[in-house]
Amino acid sequence: MLYKLCTHIQQWRFNEKAIDTPLQPLYQEPYIPASQAFLNTRFLVLDCEMSGLDSENCQLLSIGWVMIERGRIVSSSAKHLLIHADRGTGDSSKIHGLFDVNIAGANSVATVLMLLMRQIPGAVLVFHHASLDIRFLQKATLETFRCPLLFAYVDTMVIEKKRLQLQGKMNGLRLAQCRQRYGLPDSAQHNALADAQATAELFLAQASYLGEGQASLSLSELSLSCAR
Repeated sequence: MLYKLCTHIQQWRFNEKAIDTPLQPLYQEPYIPASQAFLNTRFLVLDCEMSGLDSENCQLLSIGWVMIERGRIVSSSAKHLLIHADRGTGDSSKIHGLFDVNIAGANSVATVLMLLMRQIPGAVLVFHHASLDIRFLQKATLETFRCPLLFAYVDTMVIEKKRLQLQGKMNGLRLAQCRQRYGLPDSAQHNALADAQATAELFLAQASYLGEGQASLSLSELSLSCAR
């Protein structure tokens, strides 16, 4: 119910501002019902790298994504885009390995956001620790196009936290720690595309656990939310 209400409020608040912008198709997209089956849903698994954790003072440096369709990762859909940041890569370079020389001449944030917008219609986005990525994406989109992205999403960290709470556990929720609990191998992380692919694998493992092989799973069982 909250997901549906949030979606309608966002459409109502920004629909007029989105007219004649690249965001207009997102605001005209049909609402994705929470009752929709997992296997009938297209998922866009996304990860962002930033110059720091403070969205007010730091910038997006890269975005990586990969699609899931019919419960399978679509390898050909994988995309990794570097973003020009006029304030540089900051101290986070030691984490993601991106330096000023890497992003010199990279895509503008407007170009990358427009490419992303083309992938969103009809899809549910998937993140690990969604609040951080969404905060940066919405700030960049508001600054560039005057209104935020509109999309439905699920967060693999939230899914895992709820599963652990039901078991009376408080284990680690980092991507690597979550993957280990499902017997997934170590992955090369701190690259936006590698992290998106690692998140996609975790998401499929979680879906199999929750839906007894995914067949009976609906979006409502995945803590479906609306981006704000």
